[in-house]
Amino acid sequence: MLHQRDFILRLIEQAGAAVARLRAMLGLGNTAEAEIVVHEAEQAQAALFGALWASVRVLDPASAAMLVGDARQLHAWLDLLRVQAAAYEQIGAMAESQALTARADALERAAPSAES
Repeated sequence: MLHQRDFILRLIEQAGAAVARLRAMLGLGNTAEAEIVVHEAEQAQAALFGALWASVRVLDPASAAMLVGDARQLHAWLDLLRVQAAAYEQIGAMAESQALTARADALERAAPSAES
């Protein structure tokens, strides 16, 4: 159990580093960088969840939050979704941006109230 918890903590740290780096890229304000952010945010989400990614990305928010289970991991996902939404907005893909923002908001409402 300790090894799994350490592994999840490392994934969360990596996701946090990715969010910081991707936000900095968005701050450059150009479309090419924003397109890279969209792609890298997606890759960071896949890395955050590994084999679970195929499931959590398509489940309804309540089921996805329950499957993730760890509140910190879920909040790292929310950060990645929001940075990806901001990148979509920067490139003018408003429908994608709004969909990701709505997903993040719904996941946040479904998030466990206590740290796991």
